Amino acid sequence: MKLYFLFNPFIDDSLMIYKMKKIYIVPVFILIVLQSISAQTITGMVVNDADAGKMEPLIGASVMWFGESEGTITDIEGFFEIEKTNKNQNVLRISYVGFTTDTIQVEDEKFLHIMLSPAKELKVITVEGESSASSLNTINPIGTETLGHKEMKKAACCNLSESFETNAAVDAEYSDAITGARTIKLLGLDGVYAQIMTENMASVRGLSAAYGLTYIPGPWIESIQITKGVGSVVNGYESITGAINTELRKPYELEEEKFLLNLFGSNSGRYEANINYHHLLNEHFSTSVLLHTSQLQNKMDHNDDGFLDVPLTENYIFMNRWNYASGKVYEAQAGIKYISSDLIGGQLTFDADADRNLDNGYGVGVHTQRIEAYIKNGFVFGRPNTSIGTILSGAWHEADNYYGLNNYVGKETYLHSNIIGQTFIGNTNHLVKSGVSYLFDDYDETYDSINYVRTENVPGIFTEYYFKQNEKLNMLAGARVDFHNLYGTFFTPRIHFKYAFTPQTTMRLSGGKGYRVPNLFAENSSILTSSRQLIITEDILPEQAWNYGISFIQLFTLNNYEGTISIDGYRTDFENQLIVDLDSDAEKIYVSNLSGKSFSNAAQIEINYMLFKNFDFRIAYKYVDAQTTYNDTLRQVPLTYKHRGLVNAAYKTLKGGWVFDATAQYYGTSRLPELTENHEAHHLPEYSPQYVLLLAQITKKWDKLEVYIGSENLTNYTQHDPIIAANDPFGQYFDASVIYGPVMERKFYAGLRFTLKDNN
Repeated sequence: MKLYFLFNPFIDDSLMIYKMKKIYIVPVFILIVLQSISAQTITGMVVNDADAGKMEPLIGASVMWFGESEGTITDIEGFFEIEKTNKNQNVLRISYVGFTTDTIQVEDEKFLHIMLSPAKELKVITVEGESSASSLNTINPIGTETLGHKEMKKAACCNLSESFETNAAVDAEYSDAITGARTIKLLGLDGVYAQIMTENMASVRGLSAAYGLTYIPGPWIESIQITKGVGSVVNGYESITGAINTELRKPYELEEEKFLLNLFGSNSGRYEANINYHHLLNEHFSTSVLLHTSQLQNKMDHNDDGFLDVPLTENYIFMNRWNYASGKVYEAQAGIKYISSDLIGGQLTFDADADRNLDNGYGVGVHTQRIEAYIKNGFVFGRPNTSIGTILSGAWHEADNYYGLNNYVGKETYLHSNIIGQTFIGNTNHLVKSGVSYLFDDYDETYDSINYVRTENVPGIFTEYYFKQNEKLNMLAGARVDFHNLYGTFFTPRIHFKYAFTPQTTMRLSGGKGYRVPNLFAENSSILTSSRQLIITEDILPEQAWNYGISFIQLFTLNNYEGTISIDGYRTDFENQLIVDLDSDAEKIYVSNLSGKSFSNAAQIEINYMLFKNFDFRIAYKYVDAQTTYNDTLRQVPLTYKHRGLVNAAYKTLKGGWVFDATAQYYGTSRLPELTENHEAHHLPEYSPQYVLLLAQITKKWDKLEVYIGSENLTNYTQHDPIIAANDPFGQYFDASVIYGPVMERKFYAGLRFTLKDNN
């Protein structure tokens, strides 16, 4: 029994709220209608009875009425439901590859608990097939795109910030021309509006917002789930544009990976090493040790502006994970992670060991120490779909940074707990999940002469109701109330609705509200690489916004090959937002709360299709219209691309020894900040130019070894003069934050993956 058995998959995904202005309508009448039209169904669960009652769910087991040729399959938790179309259907046939087929006599309105045993006479089983590199969920009420391990291998994928090169939903960009900090955007808005989690625990937030994506190494990642729109109320009130959840390699999945050595190097002088080791101590305990280091000590300045293209880097990350499974009713997980990160950027002449002054030159230093820890407990009861789970996670973060002659020191202590209980009402078509949470977050930040201290204590309660009508219609509605000690009560309603017109055509509607307390310095570190004066005009209030979305997924078969077409559109409306005004004054940056409108409209279409055997093709286009009120004027959000495109092609040889991947990324124009008063910014146009980036990779596979070579930015496109007034970094016009394109020229890299599996 794995932990996903304790927590249903829909707790990770987005929900929908039904709201008209200030009136909240609880759709009880919808539930009454749906129940009245409900067909007679039989529900149950199929598990593996191989190992002394471990009862692992069998995913994809076939369930059909005896004598019939069509039926249904079990979901990710082993659950199924099947309609009874005539009164003579009273025997079910259950089968699963490698297990003994069973038949069960059933009665109406009865939940079945079915245990299959492995077939004893099987000598050799050969299964041929390929899991998709990425997949779209068409079953649950929340729409989720899953990026599997194969998808992340299409590019170097050294950390989470570099895991979206072949994905159209998430944009990954550099925030400035000096620090190397990477940010992501979802639905046209900055990544801080999306919940970024590791195994359903917040991992990139608070003071880790600027660099937290780089603290999750790619070789540690098993899969990434991307949800657009508001997230589940179970995970808190902070999700506005979506959720990105990362699943790490599990300690007990030794048949997939017992030991991994991953080495990476590039012509830029960047080198990385990763070691994953998983060990099964006994039938109950398993553990993992994960090690990572990345180093870059080569000074590069391809455009001769006197500044490093990328900062010098020295990172060390360690993680130890533990898993306990009793085999029946209890499972626990625990882990601890340590991060030490040092970045040095700025002018080539800058000496980080000398005194910082005008004679030493302009330098940026980012020094981080961080510890994360968590413990999870899950209890499963004899009643179907009934369990209790607890999650306790925390982090200690310390940053000691400098930007030129200005210092920034930040400390954060974070603690979050969740207690979640779930069961069904009447039958398993009606599930209820409720719980309580508590958040403690203590900040102490000082930038220049500005000291910002706050302590958040936020207890909360939440509940979710899940309704399922056959395989066609289901709905998830939830709400939570949080009592913030500084900002009062947050009420967060959300709802999500799915209807399958056919097994190939699915529509979803979603909507809901989210809140978040912004962190000015950590989330806007790029503005610190500028001589512009930072002016905070008023006390910063929590951000709050509504998000609404609609999506369609169409599965199709053409020339015996399968494909998908997905179309979605989302709108985000802010009631309040932290406004960082880069336009009103070329020498000042004004920070205030929203006064006026702020919204983002995002639409995307994507087609995935296998053109011929082993050749996968993906094409996508995204449109974003993001506007915010700056100084009483509604304007396009600067440095946000209105048009984005992506084409990805992947081919592997018939025997699977060679894999070829290529991606083209199209970037449309984006509005640049209004800097006409900056005498050194005369070269900047009103809009950035459009451009295309190309990346490609070739991988050779053997039984235990993979070797890959690749290149990024094959077109060698770079932004012209990315740093304004680079010749006078302490002058009034210096600004390194106006970045719309790559700073670093064409890069070549190579690496290897050596993997041992436990096949016993």
